[in-house]
Amino acid sequence: MIKFITLIFVVLVGCAHAHPVIYKGGWVYQGSFMPQMNEMNVSYTFHPKWSVVMNSNRFEMVDEYQDVTLGVNTLLKRWLQNDSQGNMYFGAHIGQYEDNNGDGQVNHAFLMGDWENREKYVLFKTKKYFYDGKETQDYLGRYGFAPFVAGMNRLQAWAILQVYYYEEQSREAMVTPMLRFFYKNVLWEMGSSTKGDSFLTLMIHY
Repeated sequence: MIKFITLIFVVLVGCAHAHPVIYKGGWVYQGSFMPQMNEMNVSYTFHPKWSVVMNSNRFEMVDEYQDVTLGVNTLLKRWLQNDSQGNMYFGAHIGQYEDNNGDGQVNHAFLMGDWENREKYVLFKTKKYFYDGKETQDYLGRYGFAPFVAGMNRLQAWAILQVYYYEEQSREAMVTPMLRFFYKNVLWEMGSSTKGDSFLTLMIHY
């Protein structure tokens, strides 16, 4: 059942780290893909501080784990300056998982903070998984800079260094340099980890 729902989800989304809550009435379709793991979600912001979201996660190296969850994200705090913006978000999700050991209920909770201006970008996110009577957690950090500053309706480019660690999957952090491009309402990222794993993210918002 999880595999069937995930397949439908891939078809519907087809499209990374977007803001978990955007403007009221906005939809976000996004996906982040690597050879042995991926994360996808579709969200709808129904209030300036709240969104509902459907998620799908897959970790092939962790007993071929995959899940589908529903939940809510909230904007805890926003800092607006003349030339920069900072945000703090929280999310809680509940759903079903499957792996080589069986299936059951899974819960997620995450905390995410970011700060950016037109030249620099910093993000940190930690996410906790509760399933099969145990807890596991991952951590993600990013630093990026823009080689040039482009107009709002022009192609924008960023160079980003991402560090990811999932305690259930590896004892080593995954380091991935990447390039991010953003044009109007479409964002895409391409890169490769220091171990040679390809990385792709796609995002569309309406």
